[in-house]
Amino acid sequence: MPFFIDGHNMKGLTAEQIKKIVNNPPDKHGVTHQEILYNEKENKLFCILEAPNKESIEKHHQDIGIKCDFILETSLAKTESLIRTQRFSAIGELSARVAHDLRNPLGIIKNAVELIEISSIYNTDEKLQKRIDMIKNAAERMLRQISDVLDFVRTRPLQLEKNSLSMILESSLKSIIPKSIKITKPYNDVSIMCDSKYLEVVFSNIITNAIQAMENSGEIKVRFIVNKKYVKIEIEDSGPGIPEDKIEQIFDPLFTTKPSGTGLGLVTCKNIVEQHEGNISFRNNPTIFEINLPIK
Repeated sequence: MPFFIDGHNMKGLTAEQIKKIVNNPPDKHGVTHQEILYNEKENKLFCILEAPNKESIEKHHQDIGIKCDFILETSLAKTESLIRTQRFSAIGELSARVAHDLRNPLGIIKNAVELIEISSIYNTDEKLQKRIDMIKNAAERMLRQISDVLDFVRTRPLQLEKNSLSMILESSLKSIIPKSIKITKPYNDVSIMCDSKYLEVVFSNIITNAIQAMENSGEIKVRFIVNKKYVKIEIEDSGPGIPEDKIEQIFDPLFTTKPSGTGLGLVTCKNIVEQHEGNISFRNNPTIFEINLPIK
């Protein structure tokens, strides 16, 4: 697909809003912003775009009410952002292959250890039980990291059906909630058009992060708040929160505050929520992830 450079006024956009435009999915005309340069003093934006043709960019500008100073087609607009995207794509393909190859033997190890644990239920050797727990925990941690990689690099079209959010939440909580964690579930239920498997990934990632932040001891509250067109999902935990200077980075690929994290869990959540035409945000005091999804 060809590349174009255009120039126009900023139309009141802030620098923060401009950053969010880059690498958004293509709009209905097939236009994607690859890079944006802006000059606040002169109130000017210069965009590097990938688009089917010049006409599609003109239609894109008509939709948002912007008059363009110029639109130039160029074959030289291979930006640092695009190169980085291509590198991520190649690394993603390799990671998916390696992760898939590792997942099966790890699953066998985990199942074998569970069988050993069952067969030694009457064995009072504390050292043996401790070693079994160490192997189980290590295998589970590796499986979680592999799942993070696969969830991030594997994309497929949404399979939208009418689903109960309570049912999706229940399914995502299986086997991830320790006894030391108190969880308060929503008193109400909401049915929306969504991909249940993808939303399970969102719930599971955020709640697993909360458990780790609370060091396996604390409380998680989940709420469903219904507006006219949207349902707001709040996931609150009693953990210490995220340092204020790190909040803007938490949805960036490969960013993590955990020594054993992949940095892919939250960016995967963001991608899934945005695929559903929703949004996700975070705030401290108390620690809350907020997800807004259309009810449809």
